[in-house]
Amino acid sequence: MLELEGKTALVFGVASEESIAWAICTQLAQAGCNLVLGYQKRFRSRVFQLQEKLPEIIGFHPVDVASDEATAEFFTEWQREDAGAKADIVIHAIGFAPAECFDRPILFAENDPISTAMTVSAHSLQRLLRHALPHLNPNSSTICLTYAASTRWVPNYGVMSIAKAALEAWTRELANHLGPEGHRINAISSGPIPTLAASGIPGFDDILEHVERNSPLRRNVTQEDVAGCALWLASPLAAGVTGQVIHVDAGYSTIMVPESISDRG
Repeated sequence: MLELEGKTALVFGVASEESIAWAICTQLAQAGCNLVLGYQKRFRSRVFQLQEKLPEIIGFHPVDVASDEATAEFFTEWQREDAGAKADIVIHAIGFAPAECFDRPILFAENDPISTAMTVSAHSLQRLLRHALPHLNPNSSTICLTYAASTRWVPNYGVMSIAKAALEAWTRELANHLGPEGHRINAISSGPIPTLAASGIPGFDDILEHVERNSPLRRNVTQEDVAGCALWLASPLAAGVTGQVIHVDAGYSTIMVPESISDRG
């Protein structure tokens, strides 16, 4: 029913075997997808090692989504290697903010680090899709990753909260712009997951413990939980879903006052 056999997915954001992007790659591959990876040069050796784990990876090229020229070069290299190739799925699993965004109160964050965070984490969705559009098959599905800090305050998340809010706004805008052509775009709002990116957030372990204790499912979600939702969104089963932010967070987003507020001790 997934009908993904022989489809091609462009996946941006694989950094390690623990990354959500890699879990998505694994599930897409199991469903029959071919994969073309766009990776940061600093993760080159890791990506090359991962390639051996999934024969469905048919290509990988460096990309710097902060640069329009470098983004265009990714598509040029892909087409040079596989002329006329088309993709059916785009995975945007990219998020970055310089350390300067976290080492001081957000009021005093400087413009350049903020601009970098916004460009890489949010505006890159528009840039990728602008270059990808000529190479997408009809009825494509694009999926990006967001976080509940886009609408609620989370300690120490700072500028990334603003970036995730912008990413969700891009999702809605692009979904309505490209929807008449049949292309779908959705965001998955994941609960906190221990990844390379999350390791730089002060107090992250406390956030994990809090969510596990207070979410309706009384657990944190995993990379595989998010990948399962991405697999559904990539498939014709979600053909009527676009412009949405779908929470995969063990139900935590439904909580206002957690039951543990009455705990003593």
